[in-house]
This record gives sequence, C-alpha cells and structure tokens, in this order.
Amino acid sequence: ILAGNDTRMTGTILEEGLRGSGGYLLNGAGERFMFDYHPHGERATRDIVSRAVYEEVRAGRGTPNGGVHIRMAHLGPEKVAKQFKGMVKRCADCGFDLAGGNVEVLPTAHYMMGGIAFETDCRTALEGLFVAGEDSGGVHGANRLGGNGVANSTVFGGVAGEAMAEAIAKGADWREPDAGVVEREVARCLKPFSQTPGDLNVIRESLLDLMWDKAGIVRDKKLLTECLAGLDDLGERHARAGLADSTRRFNLTWHDWLNLENQILVSKVIAQASLAREDSRGAHYRSDFPDMGELETTRYTTIEMSPSGELKTGSRAVEFTIVKPGDSLIEGEAGAPPEMPPPPQAAE
Repeated sequence: ILAGNDTRMTGTILEEGLRGSGGYLLNGAGERFMFDYHPHGERATRDIVSRAVYEEVRAGRGTPNGGVHIRMAHLGPEKVAKQFKGMVKRCADCGFDLAGGNVEVLPTAHYMMGGIAFETDCRTALEGLFVAGEDSGGVHGANRLGGNGVANSTVFGGVAGEAMAEAIAKGADWREPDAGVVEREVARCLKPFSQTPGDLNVIRESLLDLMWDKAGIVRDKKLLTECLAGLDDLGERHARAGLADSTRRFNLTWHDWLNLENQILVSKVIAQASLAREDSRGAHYRSDFPDMGELETTRYTTIEMSPSGELKTGSRAVEFTIVKPGDSLIEGEAGAPPEMPPPPQAAE
C-alpha cells in the first residue's frame, strides 16, 4: 500500500502490475534487495515480497514510514504515465511522482483467503445460504495472485445466482424464523445503548496494532498465543463499551460497534487457525515452522463456533480432483498433461 504522511490517500492499494512491469523495490539505502530473497526478484509472489520487505525493515534498512520504495522511472516516465495513468494520479494526490521518482510503500492485509466452506454450486451446509466473492473460502489456496479478486466475485457470483434461482424454481422448503433467536440477536444489537459510552476508536486501533504485531507477516507460537490473549481482552473491553448517541437512525457509531465485534471475532479465527497450523503455506508463514510440508497430504484448517461462542479448530484433507501437486495445466510446463490429438475431421 501507499505510505504517506497524513494524506487522504494513505493506505491506498498500488497495483501489483507495477512490480510485474519491471518496477524496482529499493530499501532505505536505495538498494535493490529482492534478488537477495528470491531468484525472480521483484516478480516473486506477494507472500515472498512481503516477507522480504518485512526483513529489510526489521534489519533497519526501511524507509521513514517503515516500508520500502518502489521506482518506475527507469522504464521511462512517459511510458509509466500512460500505462498506469490512475496510479500516477493517485500518487500525485499524495505528493509522490510515480513516473519519475520514488514512492514509499509497505505490505498490508489486503484480502481474505479463508471463508465459508461451500460446494461447487456455492451452497453451504446451512440450507438457503449461498456464498460468493471472498466469502467463498479456499478458492485461491494459500496465496492469491494479483487481479483475481474480481474474477472470484464474477465467477462465483454468477454460479451462486444460478444455483439460487434453481433452488427457488424447485420450491425450496424454507424454515420459519426462530423467534427466540431473533429476540436474542435484537437484544445483542441493542446492548451498547444501555452501557457507559466507550472509545471504540481506541479499541479498534489496539486491534490493528495487535494483529499486525502478533499475527502479521511473520508469526510464531509465542506471538500467536499473546495475540489470542490480547483479543480476549479487547473482546471484554468492547463488550463493556456503550454508545453516547441513543439515536438508532443513521447512527454510524452503532454500525462501528457492530463491525468491531465481528472484526474481533474474525481476528480470533485467524490467530487460532494460524496457531493450529504448524507449517508454512503461502501468506501463512510460521518462523518456528518454516517448511511447507508434504503437498500430497495437504489439509485445510476449519473453525466452527458452538452455540456458546466457543471456537473449535479442525482440519480436512484437500481433494486434488483436477491438478495433482507438481502438475501444471499450462502447455509446455513440467508436469503438464500430454497434448491432446486434434479431433477427427468429418469425411467430405
């Protein structure tokens, strides 16, 4: 992401295509460093680049805001301005010259690779609930490639829409709402109005710092255990926090309270799943378990929440039905299937 001081665009995502097109990543000393970490240099995958930046900053070779610089000028300012028009303007809004100078950047949490377990038609274990987009867990495996988020939403949005229409056409038998469940949810949502006002911004900032420091790019057992303890504390602070404004209509602070409750819960899921997985895969990197392990016995982590709110960790084997570990569907690559013969021509 873009790293600027007190600008309205700070935190804006810069396209991965900048690296793919030949952009250089430079540390605080102005040195290219990616080839010290991977033979593909700046064109390595996001997880490798993120860890490399993390290591440079940790070694004291970062930029003033704790990141590195990306430089595109060697490709030609006019070419960069034409090819990345939107990015050039976005950086200019923050006072950076992407086409001719250095732009300070740093890695961040950008997307979710987990989500709800679902079938190929986007159905879930809960009848009537379909998922699409980044809620459809596991589509990208351990490391999403740049630009595939839109494809995810488009493909599975279409699949889910067709499956829902088919279910309705068949006359799906929907259950009547459970009045008790509805009443409990209403009471939960109204809870902050009866409590002493608290500072949600302080809790949210504490959550951001905790997840970055303890469950960020590089993790280990000690950090993740501390993270879970910190999340329990934040959950208790949030549960006690009330709202100063008693208005329910267009009350954005109420919205923030509900969002923060979910953010703490999702953070617990991330930390607990990361602690349970004692290997490293893609964006999940454990410094105490750096090896990837056997791909043939790959399992994915599951988290289920009981009615009492307890999170239960489990795992399931990955079924390789199309491409086996080490195989490729790209023609000419090692492991690619043999070329199919052309179809027979009809006799004239």
